[in-house]
Amino acid sequence: MKMGLITQKKIFRISLISLLVIGITILHYRTDYLLISSHTLLRELYFLPIILAGFWFGLAGALTFSLSVTLLYLPYILSLPGGITGHNFGNILQVILFNVIGLLIGWLRDREKQQQRKVVEAENLAAMGRAVSCIAHDLKTPLMVIGGFVQQVRSKVSEENLIKKLDIAHGQVQRLEALAGDMLAFAKPLKLQRQPGKIDHLIEEVVMLAGEKAARQHSVTIVTELQKDMPQIIYDRHRLQQALLNLINNALEASPREEKVLVRGRWDESNIIIEVVDRGEGIPAERQKDIFTPFVTTKKEGTGLGLPIVKKVIDAHEGSISIIENRERGVTFRITIPATVNEGEGV
Repeated sequence: MKMGLITQKKIFRISLISLLVIGITILHYRTDYLLISSHTLLRELYFLPIILAGFWFGLAGALTFSLSVTLLYLPYILSLPGGITGHNFGNILQVILFNVIGLLIGWLRDREKQQQRKVVEAENLAAMGRAVSCIAHDLKTPLMVIGGFVQQVRSKVSEENLIKKLDIAHGQVQRLEALAGDMLAFAKPLKLQRQPGKIDHLIEEVVMLAGEKAARQHSVTIVTELQKDMPQIIYDRHRLQQALLNLINNALEASPREEKVLVRGRWDESNIIIEVVDRGEGIPAERQKDIFTPFVTTKKEGTGLGLPIVKKVIDAHEGSISIIENRERGVTFRITIPATVNEGEGV
């Protein structure tokens, strides 16, 4: 029902703007060309549909109708007798102005909508963070108690079948404890403890930490490609290590056995760029836009908070993270961090 109303509203707006453009154009063609003041008034009226299109439909709508006005009005200008008179030259300049105004209003409207979306997202995340924090706090203590009781019972049971069941129960409790920990990590505001350091040293340390797990659990090799003489920047070593370790672990889990995960580090004078390349099945295009949304995951036993926490850490460093489809298979997570980061507490 709501979608139907939105569609009807959109059709009404497009019809109204189209009628305005067509109506003004018909009046132009039917008005004697010697009535310059009337044509000047009609020419100025073209701004009304262009402004409405920009306000209602953004840059695409504004340019669509400004170009439509150009195609409809320009033949009339060129058909006027007397060649390029001062009035006709003014008309041509006005046509150019139609498109400039359409471009400007549409761009400003799109920018405003983007800012509004960011505000709504921030408010939603803040509300979600508060709810998640309360749930996590309420879960943590009972889970610790349950886990402790399961271990106590297990120590007094000798039947092998019951021991297996208790081990499964304890494993599930640990999984829920990890989820509660992730929820708390996501909900808490980040206060960065920034210090000067070299990113290549951090990458080497993270790869060393993940290397043992890669060989033992996944039979996957981690390969590094680090540019020499990478600059020193100011960053939170612990937080960025957590983010990189999360990305590398995800890449290890996604990649088939005997494959390689590639970790690259480089800089381009203004940014530090870190890439984690896996050889997995990839992420469907329709899901990539939601991959950093809390509780959205492609893994069967994932919490859906790992990547949102990574993004939160990168955002706090005034950087960005993106997903790139590999040419052969798998995806690349690319982190971009300004090479010069101002000191502060972050977000």
